[in-house]
Amino acid sequence: MKQILHNYKKSKILTVFVCLFLFLILAIPIIFFIFFNSSIIYDFFKYNYLYFFVVIFFYVFFINAGIYKYKLKFEDSSFLIKSKRTVSSYFGSKLFNIELSNDMLIGFRFLKRKHLITDVLLIQMVSSSGKRSAKRIPLTLLSHLTKDKISNLLDNIIQKNKCQKK
Repeated sequence: MKQILHNYKKSKILTVFVCLFLFLILAIPIIFFIFFNSSIIYDFFKYNYLYFFVVIFFYVFFINAGIYKYKLKFEDSSFLIKSKRTVSSYFGSKLFNIELSNDMLIGFRFLKRKHLITDVLLIQMVSSSGKRSAKRIPLTLLSHLTKDKISNLLDNIIQKNKCQKK
């Protein structure tokens, strides 16, 4: 039953696209501002300097909110979930990493962040001593098909756990 789900390629393409897009909408006006002093575009950006602050805000927003690349690996007796940011991971951002044996899983659910492309997978677990805890793992570009696959796999694990405890 070994299954691996990931979004490495999609997250890298989206990261490059967002960074390139934000760079271009910041660099082109600066070029006009420096080299074409008598153009209409120069006059527009001279009197609408807040444009630059808005673009910089979006840069910081995407770096802070993050585009996450994830890997979910399901095996017969355990599963592994890794998630980290694509851009800000180079600056020491948090790595979400969880490896559990199947019998530790007691629940899960998906949480949708408003106005973002990132969903959060909430994993509820119990330790061998009986202590319950939960871990939130952000996942970007999670399609409905992938969400259904993850839900089915985790539901199967929970059902097997209930059958074994009886």
